[in-house]
Amino acid sequence: MFRSSRRDVVFPQMEHAAFAAGIALQWRERPNVPFDSFMRGIALHDRGYGELDEDEIGAVEQPRWLEIQRRGFGGRGEDPVVDLVVSLHVARLVGDDDPSLGERLPELLERAGVGQAVAVAADRITNLCDRISFDVCLEQPAEGSVGEIAYAYDGGNRVTVEPWPFAADRFAALLIGYRAEGYPHTLDRVVEPIAFARANRRA
Repeated sequence: MFRSSRRDVVFPQMEHAAFAAGIALQWRERPNVPFDSFMRGIALHDRGYGELDEDEIGAVEQPRWLEIQRRGFGGRGEDPVVDLVVSLHVARLVGDDDPSLGERLPELLERAGVGQAVAVAADRITNLCDRISFDVCLEQPAEGSVGEIAYAYDGGNRVTVEPWPFAADRFAALLIGYRAEGYPHTLDRVVEPIAFARANRRA
């Protein structure tokens, strides 16, 4: 769960992941995997948390965080591409904290029928969309990059990206959160459109 730095609103991991998928949906050069499965993988990339989680970003102790990440990793017998997208993300996040996850990736690659180079390209998209969504859900100004693609978030409702990797000239994605008071028992939804534009162009 993300807690806004500027208002009394929280964003559960499921909404953070859905927002990341909304960004990826606009991608111009799609990876060479079934796109519907790829999108579901990004939308479920934090599936270890479950729905309406209360594990606050920045406050969760490391053992609990690792438990959550391990819960999302691996095959679930449904869609091997979804499992691969999620597991690539989890293994990248966990890194040396649990190298056994990385060691299990070859079997997931084989099961999904995806080569290493394609997997790396797909995971780069997941990584960028996740990072943007992470910063937007904290609602504070931030900058970052993945590879050659850099982004900046103004802390409000505008993200700029350069070089521009998306098909549309500009677009908006809906960020959904909930009033912190009463969450998760009382769900008072807050909807915020976030505009995406090139760094040298006004949204």
